[in-house]
Amino acid sequence: MRSIGRIPLLTPSEELHLGALVQDWRSHPIPSPGLERRGRRAFARMVTGNLRLVVSLCKQQHNRIRLMHLDPMDVVQAGNLGLIRAVERFLPERGCRFSTYGSWWIRQSVQRHLQETTGLIRVPPQMAALARKVHALRTASPQPLSMAELSAQLGESVKRLETVLQASHDLQTLSIDQAIGSSDGEVCLADLIGDPSEPGLQDDYQWLHCELTQLNPVERQVLRLRYAEDGSPSLAQIGECIGLSKHKVQHMERKALLKLRQRLAKEL
Repeated sequence: MRSIGRIPLLTPSEELHLGALVQDWRSHPIPSPGLERRGRRAFARMVTGNLRLVVSLCKQQHNRIRLMHLDPMDVVQAGNLGLIRAVERFLPERGCRFSTYGSWWIRQSVQRHLQETTGLIRVPPQMAALARKVHALRTASPQPLSMAELSAQLGESVKRLETVLQASHDLQTLSIDQAIGSSDGEVCLADLIGDPSEPGLQDDYQWLHCELTQLNPVERQVLRLRYAEDGSPSLAQIGECIGLSKHKVQHMERKALLKLRQRLAKEL
């Protein structure tokens, strides 16, 4: 990065001269050794003289690069590929500066690289661009837009839009090691995924329902009113409900729980 800052920038006249040498070399069907040598030198000079343009355009994507956890130098290298293509296609007789022309190719190459490294699934650029257009229309509209309205505005079929949106949705993949709830990484998505082989809630208490059927009706009624009803009624309230005294209900509860403990000890 420091070394490219020492490379002098090209003047407008140098851009025209070097661009003409590059086009003469590339357009000639059988270039002579001297023409090829001059063309390659001009090509390398135009590329190295515009490396700072690539870095400047890549810095505009700094926040996106940081959020995607990408190496900035990889993005710069992608921009350099766009710069090389721009040098190959630059026509000096058109009368525009190379920075104006090359910026489009550099941005396209950078955007293509960012799009292809966004998710684990690669989506063609045309589909990704169409998905962004749909998102922009939905964001700008004050009311929800149907698929038919989006199809009419974009000139695409409803089936294609549905395919594009489904592909865009499938790109939103997450790592099961991603931390949630805190930044210390103690809890991740993998901790929230249940094991199908582990017993469920019904399996955990299935033994209890079987053992309850072994109790007499009064004991089952006391336990049901004591623990299964909302509000957790007191012993006196349960006694009034079934026509027994408070002490009798307490005795029935202890007796029923003791039976369950004894049978559970055998199971263990």
